[in-house]
Amino acid sequence: MKVWIIEDERALAQGLKTAFERKGYESRTASGLKGLNSMMEQESPEIVFLDVRLDDGDGLKGLPHILQASPEAKVIVMTAFGDSALVVRAIREGAFNYLDKPFPLEAAMNMAQRASEAIALARRVSRMETSRAVSLIGSSRAVQEIGGFVEKVSRHEDVNVLIRGESGTGKEVVARMIHGASGSSGEFVAINCAAIPESLLEAELFGSRKGAYTGASADKRGLVELADGGTLFLDEIGDMPTSLQSKMLRFLDSRSLRPLGSSREIQVSLRVVCATCADLEDRISSGAFRKDLYYRIAMLPIELPPLRERGRDALELLEHFIVLYSDRLGRAPLIPSSDVEEVFLSYRWPGNVRELKNLVERLFILKDQRDRTISLKDLPQEMLDAMPTDREAESRHETDGRPLQRQLDDVEKELLTQALSDSGGNRTRAASSLGLSRYALLRRLQKHGLD
Repeated sequence: MKVWIIEDERALAQGLKTAFERKGYESRTASGLKGLNSMMEQESPEIVFLDVRLDDGDGLKGLPHILQASPEAKVIVMTAFGDSALVVRAIREGAFNYLDKPFPLEAAMNMAQRASEAIALARRVSRMETSRAVSLIGSSRAVQEIGGFVEKVSRHEDVNVLIRGESGTGKEVVARMIHGASGSSGEFVAINCAAIPESLLEAELFGSRKGAYTGASADKRGLVELADGGTLFLDEIGDMPTSLQSKMLRFLDSRSLRPLGSSREIQVSLRVVCATCADLEDRISSGAFRKDLYYRIAMLPIELPPLRERGRDALELLEHFIVLYSDRLGRAPLIPSSDVEEVFLSYRWPGNVRELKNLVERLFILKDQRDRTISLKDLPQEMLDAMPTDREAESRHETDGRPLQRQLDDVEKELLTQALSDSGGNRTRAASSLGLSRYALLRRLQKHGLD
């Protein structure tokens, strides 16, 4: 736990710092608001002992900035003036408690202990809520098998898990499920290996010491160390630079790390969950990924199926996201028509669950609130155009199908009317004559009021 002491009395600040470090706290000091702001630019605090009267201003002015940067932080204000109005103001603005100067060292230790316990309790509650909220939606056999895998893996610490699957299949969701089911006291820490420049990734993962490189003005804890006792999630592991892969292999073997610029090894205990949508075998063949690292991260592998292979899970997800956005936006739930449900079951979902979620959110944003029914006209045209046609439709499309893309509305309506007339009102035959799926035709008919 990190303790910051913002105090302009140097002897008091140094005495508290030394005492906290003896108790195992990571401690830093600053003599005023300027130093506090500088520290917050580098990291977020956990426990802050904040003097009310500082040489460069009112210490309480720093209170909202601390809580904004770290809402879970506990701030103990210190005052030598016995001013009850100041104490009341501090508590109202979010301070955890206060100490009247002079105070015995034991009082500060007890206060820090109570703050630590409050933070730990809040984190446990948050993890429990996250564990309940984060899950794969669906009752398919594939989802049940993933649940069984999560239950078995979560019982073990210091294991490596590799989650593979297309983009949008829920790889991070499964990683969070493993962490939540484990009951670990540590945090879930995620990093996207493809999103951070190669020159910064090592420092982000393993940390650095002051002066290790240009701009390293203070010690910085790496994400691996922050995940100690919990779970480190390495997304897009296939894009990790080759220069860093050997160091990652060593870390996975020993569960120890050495921050940049440090000569001391730090031992940690955590599970490592890696995820990728890349073909790692191809990466290995091309020399972009180490074979020995692959075998190390694939200690416990699992493949997530695409949504198109999960059957009626698509409808369960539709219902789930309708409830989610209905609650979030304060709107009445939308009701899908039977045609829309058919489309959801037949569509191939190239973007998987993420695509379905984004579609539902878009429907809530764009749809007239007076119309609660999701009909084909509400679905994206490209979604319906991608629907499979039957063999007759495909055959007709090859010979005399007339593409409707980029046609003006009046021309499109004329073509639809003519097709219906030619087919004697038979929509299946009309759709075939136009080279469309039946769903695409129905959407266009609804669009032009011809249904």
